[in-house]
Amino acid sequence: MFNTSVEEKEAPPEPLSPEPLSFVLGRDLGGHWIVQETHGLCGGLFASKDAAISYARFESADRKSVIRLAPDPIELNCSS
Repeated sequence: MFNTSVEEKEAPPEPLSPEPLSFVLGRDLGGHWIVQETHGLCGGLFASKDAAISYARFESADRKSVIRLAPDPIELNCSS
């Protein structure tokens, strides 16, 4: 007799890197707030500086992160 049941197993969660994430925070030429992880892992366009910082902290998943303020206008890079 064959067992036709299939057990579904969840893949173990990927471990978080101990390295802190690094974000760049700034405004685009239109004055919108942008935050982007320096390796292109995540980022977004925000209505306020506080919202952009909250997003970066959320994406850090309780790991330490570095958020640098860009002195010049920046653009959101979605190609990575």
